[in-house]
Amino acid sequence: MDNYLPPKNSHPLSFGDKERLCELHFFECQQQFGEFWHICTPGNLCEVLFTKPEDYRFGISNMAISSAEAGLTIFTDAIMSNHIHGLAAGTKQQCFKMVESYSYRLCKYFESKGRYVSLRDFRCDEPILIDNLSSMRNEIVYINRNGFVINPAYTPFSYPWGSGYLYFNPLAKEPRAIPYENASFKEKRRLSRRRVCQMPERYLYYNGIILPESYARIDLGERMFRDAHHYMYMLTRNVEAYSEEAKRLGDAIVLTDDELFQSARLLSEKNYGINQPALLPPDSKIEIAKLMNRDYRATPRQIRRIFKIPEETIKQLFPDK
Repeated sequence: MDNYLPPKNSHPLSFGDKERLCELHFFECQQQFGEFWHICTPGNLCEVLFTKPEDYRFGISNMAISSAEAGLTIFTDAIMSNHIHGLAAGTKQQCFKMVESYSYRLCKYFESKGRYVSLRDFRCDEPILIDNLSSMRNEIVYINRNGFVINPAYTPFSYPWGSGYLYFNPLAKEPRAIPYENASFKEKRRLSRRRVCQMPERYLYYNGIILPESYARIDLGERMFRDAHHYMYMLTRNVEAYSEEAKRLGDAIVLTDDELFQSARLLSEKNYGINQPALLPPDSKIEIAKLMNRDYRATPRQIRRIFKIPEETIKQLFPDK
């Protein structure tokens, strides 16, 4: 594998060729940057933190500054309303340092806005080690799906608060970007909310934000996938893996009706041999509905739409929701 390169002017690469190149790339990145980690603060514990575009813009710049200060290499990230995700390469201690730095700056930012926000639960007790290519792909896709899944107004290529929209989207780069070093001292101070840090030369800045395209190694993340089609397939079809990952992280699972219907159909077929949830007997419907609410965070309204359960029955099943 170490010496594997396809011959020049050869036929298009086969599936096996592409997989071997992805594997080689994974191990080369691991050797160059260190172990891979999924850093996530608990979305099921923190209050809402980011409420307006200015907050999210600071959240992104904070990711750029904190990761650089900790010596981590970011491959993708997402800023959600009450938590953050980052896929990074480095050491576990660097992950802890990044979250600590991020939390400190976030606190200073809210203080400057006259807001008191509890960051007691804004932490990452145990970053998740990513030790193989399959896990790497799943973690990238999981992070890049977050904004798209939670807010139906966005597509995977339009959620602006993170790096995910840049994957296989070359037109998304900001043509008016300037080197971060050219920003004024006052602007750097406003961004850092601490001492002004020395940032990598590749960092770019525009409209009050350090751009994700400059701090996240999108080029290296894309090469973990065979091609754009492979990435899109995982991004749009891997519903079960997304749900399991969210439960493992203690993250809020929010799926669209279509995704929930697919999951309900699979559960119905597996447990009862019927692939249409609405055709299940009443007792079976209720059992599957409870599973959907517990394991997939399906709302009572979504359950009523998917299973065609009368509203009165829904109120009895979920009286506190």
